[in-house]
Amino acid sequence: MEPFAFEMRSNEISGRGLYATILIPAGTLIHTAPCLLFTKDSYTAHARHTVLEHYLFNCTNGDRLLALGYGSIFNHDETPNVDFRVDRENMCITYRACREIEAGKELCIYYGDKLWFDYHGKKLEQESSEEEGENFLSRIEL
Repeated sequence: MEPFAFEMRSNEISGRGLYATILIPAGTLIHTAPCLLFTKDSYTAHARHTVLEHYLFNCTNGDRLLALGYGSIFNHDETPNVDFRVDRENMCITYRACREIEAGKELCIYYGDKLWFDYHGKKLEQESSEEEGENFLSRIEL
């Protein structure tokens, strides 16, 4: 993806977000975010009790990854235009356009069905637990 295919902007509803600056074809790699690893034990003892809790992506073994770069700036949408894949082994997350995205459109991923914030009038509280964690920021792990 070209380095300027998207830009960070703010809006009154969702705050900071990423917006396409050019037409992005379906399947295009938009961003690869390097990550910091929180082991399952470290997450349970520490990270789940901080603001980082809302920015962690789940791994299948219970570990969590914190996406760096632009990886934690993608906002939520129930019909996302960006899909992501968690790669625990390489400690990165890849983001691809799951359909054609027009210039000016916000780039959004799907956080899951248990949201901790108001989304278009819907507010669902999420208490973190190992059982519920798989519904939040989880995708196929490579």
